[in-house]
Amino acid sequence: MRICVIGAGILGLTTVYELCCRGHDVTIVDREHAFAGASHRSFAWINANNKSPASYHRINALGVEEHQRLQDRFPSDREWVHMSGNILADFSASYAETYAKRIETADENDYPVQRISRDELKALEPEVEWPDNVEGALFFPEEGYLDNDILAEEIIASLETRGVGIDRAEAERIDSCESSATVVFTDGREAQFDRVVIAAGAGSRELGATSGWEIPVADLSTPSPRTHSLLGLTKPKNIGLRRVIISDRINVRPRHDGRMWVQVPGIEVRVEEGESRKLLSEVGLVMEAELERLFGKEVPMEKVIFSGRSFPEDGMSIVGHVDEWRKVYCAITHSGMTLAALFARLTADELEGAESELLADFRPSRFAGEVIQPADDNFIGKQ
Repeated sequence: MRICVIGAGILGLTTVYELCCRGHDVTIVDREHAFAGASHRSFAWINANNKSPASYHRINALGVEEHQRLQDRFPSDREWVHMSGNILADFSASYAETYAKRIETADENDYPVQRISRDELKALEPEVEWPDNVEGALFFPEEGYLDNDILAEEIIASLETRGVGIDRAEAERIDSCESSATVVFTDGREAQFDRVVIAAGAGSRELGATSGWEIPVADLSTPSPRTHSLLGLTKPKNIGLRRVIISDRINVRPRHDGRMWVQVPGIEVRVEEGESRKLLSEVGLVMEAELERLFGKEVPMEKVIFSGRSFPEDGMSIVGHVDEWRKVYCAITHSGMTLAALFARLTADELEGAESELLADFRPSRFAGEVIQPADDNFIGKQ
């Protein structure tokens, strides 16, 4: 088939790669450049931790496994999947309640979790100065992180060898009929395809509206912790962090280049102030203070990023056909890093006619005639 994928983020790129591997003629377009949106501003923790309902937990767990398969079958020897596990630590006085709830949720989903002692905690991450009152933590062994910049570079390079480049263009609307779908671009061009895939993240909302379909992704015009985040990138530092750490004070994980990605849950509410140089500077100072508190040494920040999320209004992924002719397909999710490889395979399967029961709870049709209730969970520590 001749297929157009709109959006060159993590979902768009992995989908194009999967379709090309199956022999389809694929065009990918983006109004900016590859990884220009939420995909390059991502903590990229891959997990199924504390994700509900059960169907959403299931696809996230399978998403982690699919990333490992993608890594194994990819021709490059560069590694971007790191299954080193995740430490969840609660530094507050209510840690026992936190751990009990997380263990209960994990057990309900048959999701591996271990209660680890202080000595085990220090052995796992010896560079961290664990507070004296921390008796232990939880360890989730089947979680990890992506070096998403390496993943993007490798997919783009692979596509280029196949003659597939990213077309810098903005789709204005999509028209579909029984035989095809036509993409109309803002510069006046039109192009006809057998299928179109919308993987434009938050931009899918506007594209759906101009095309006559409801794709209820959160509006980013009014920042809130539900729709935006503050993500920090440190300068290179010889810390030796080995795995993801999620806590009530700070979330941190390593990168391949000696830098670390950082989030501080307690200051996420400041996104409501809107992006400004003053805000980013002040948040950077808070991140540096929390890093020094965690590692006992100065870790300077390189930058702080004010980032909009690709967040379906009800919190759940939106995957499936949006038009009556089944020529236009969309894939939008908050858990893009975890789900990208799985959604790429399932999208390709469904475009080829094999419908997946895994996606039954996430169809765009679930919104038809319904008043959409925005999710009240801001997903901090639940990415």
